[in-house]
Amino acid sequence: MSAGERAVGKGKASAGKLKILYDGSCEMCRASVDGIMQLDNSGAMEPLDLHREEVRAQFPGLTLENLLEELHAVDESGRVYRGARAINEILRRQRGLRGYLAYLWYLPPYAWLADRQYKRIAASRSARDARGKLKGDAVPER
Repeated sequence: MSAGERAVGKGKASAGKLKILYDGSCEMCRASVDGIMQLDNSGAMEPLDLHREEVRAQFPGLTLENLLEELHAVDESGRVYRGARAINEILRRQRGLRGYLAYLWYLPPYAWLADRQYKRIAASRSARDARGKLKGDAVPER
């Protein structure tokens, strides 16, 4: 295979697939991708740990700094979805009722609320465990 043939696939997923770029060093991120893979009934998800050099080489237009800020999903045309919008695209590709959940995105406040909540959780991800719960001492009940 020539260098030109290899470059054709750079920055894109395979036909009908969605590449999910996640932070493999983050406990919560790994658990989230595990959940996505359990939810997936499309067979279209391709999770990739962004810390692997060969993964980042496939997406030269995406910086490590941006990749570490939020989940990224890339489709077969090279379109990049980030954060809550990436989750929406994952849902959109599901069959049945799961796929219909993606249409909530088009209700006026939903996209804004989803994006805001995603960013709030992502900003504190290093302080959260695999279940998304804050790490550390439990707060005593009153």
